[in-house]
Amino acid sequence: MDKEISWAKPTPLRSDGTKLIPFPINSMPPVLRDMAAAIATTTSTDVAMAGTAIISAVSYCFSGVYRIVAKRDHTEPLVLDALTVAEPSFKKSPVIAMVKRPYVLFAHDWNEKFKKDIYRQQAEKKILENKLLAIEKKEDVTAEEMAELQTQISNIPTANFRRIVVDDITPESLVTQLEENGTLLMISDEAGMLGNFSGRYNNNIPNLDLLLKSWNGETYISDRASRSSIILKKPYMSICLACQPYVFESMINNTAFRGSGLIARFVYCFPVSNIGSRRYDTQPVPESVAEKYQQLIFDLLTNKFCSYDGDEMYLRFDDRAYKEFVDYYNGHIEPRLLTDMAFCKDWGGKYHGLILRLCGIIHCVKCLSNGDFPDIVDVGIDTLTDSIAIAEYYREQAIYAYSLGDVDIATVKAERVLNKIRSKHIDSIRQNDLYKLCRCTLFKNAVDFAETVDMLEDYGYIRREIVSGANGNNKSGVMVFINPNV
Repeated sequence: MDKEISWAKPTPLRSDGTKLIPFPINSMPPVLRDMAAAIATTTSTDVAMAGTAIISAVSYCFSGVYRIVAKRDHTEPLVLDALTVAEPSFKKSPVIAMVKRPYVLFAHDWNEKFKKDIYRQQAEKKILENKLLAIEKKEDVTAEEMAELQTQISNIPTANFRRIVVDDITPESLVTQLEENGTLLMISDEAGMLGNFSGRYNNNIPNLDLLLKSWNGETYISDRASRSSIILKKPYMSICLACQPYVFESMINNTAFRGSGLIARFVYCFPVSNIGSRRYDTQPVPESVAEKYQQLIFDLLTNKFCSYDGDEMYLRFDDRAYKEFVDYYNGHIEPRLLTDMAFCKDWGGKYHGLILRLCGIIHCVKCLSNGDFPDIVDVGIDTLTDSIAIAEYYREQAIYAYSLGDVDIATVKAERVLNKIRSKHIDSIRQNDLYKLCRCTLFKNAVDFAETVDMLEDYGYIRREIVSGANGNNKSGVMVFINPNV
């Protein structure tokens, strides 16, 4: 019977993102572009995954050092938070590992180089602290003596081994690490640690404040009874994470994440799948490409830690680029908040800021690659054009991401039935048997299940026929035939 059926490709239950624009890799600075392409080649993955991770991670090199000015009362830091969402076997781990490696190596080399100085500085501070404790016990100690020692202690900069990369971290530990380091890069192939901030270890009470403030460098004050207050004047953290779809769905539907604006702070990447057509014998990342990438990251980090004097430097558009940016905002960004970005207005409201951040990141990479200082060179039209191209990719990805958070229960039920059919390699089955196979808490009863089957038939995944003897006797029954395209 099923051989006589002419099958068409079924209508997707939800948008699969395959019609979105491809990642504009040619808009990346050359060294970063070559590394992203090489990673994509060796892993047989969509270049968007490596490109997104590289741009997000490299933003750490400029956080706390540069901001970009559009107009006098609007500036943006060069921080880019990114979330890649992909099924298992998308090779998220090797991609993230190759992107992260130079940052880990730099921190190791830096700490080895300055190990003796760090220990000496810590010892000097400890000696003074012990001296202060000793004189406090003297009966004839004066306030002047104590004030002098306390001043000497406060004048010694805190010396700790530098930390660049953090992975699985709690909100409390994040406060400490940002106090010691000022800026951080959270990079991981798992986004599960965000559960630490949604209240996993705090009676389900969300603790998102520092995540939100570190996106824009806003002052954070932590007051705890068990310790003295900690004031972070300008905390910055670039976040580069990857996760599976079920983790993202829990995030997009999390009231605290959505309501606080955390979801709107990320750029999203849903890479196109190459699973089933990938090859093992691909070209490894060329040594010259890997070396240039590592050297660039080392140069950027050296500039961050050695040229920074505590005050952020400001980047500005040249006259032509500023006019183009204003025209683009007025003519393209603002009107879209009422059309294709109407369902993600919180993200869309930050879209022009994303373009500015990308402009700053790309501009700084270009300048420092050529040995120039970004603070004395205006951001030009070419950089703005490249930034808009990349931002447009993320705009479409964000619209798609938000659409996933609006999937209704009927779609979820239909997907559950399809997954069962796929897992059992079913090409035809009695409807009653399919119900028994799929029966779970998702379906209230057989009538509820029948509505899901109706939906699958409407979308072209199945066809049903009443056939004689379908129940193993002479009575008629309903047979379900599965579209081979499933």
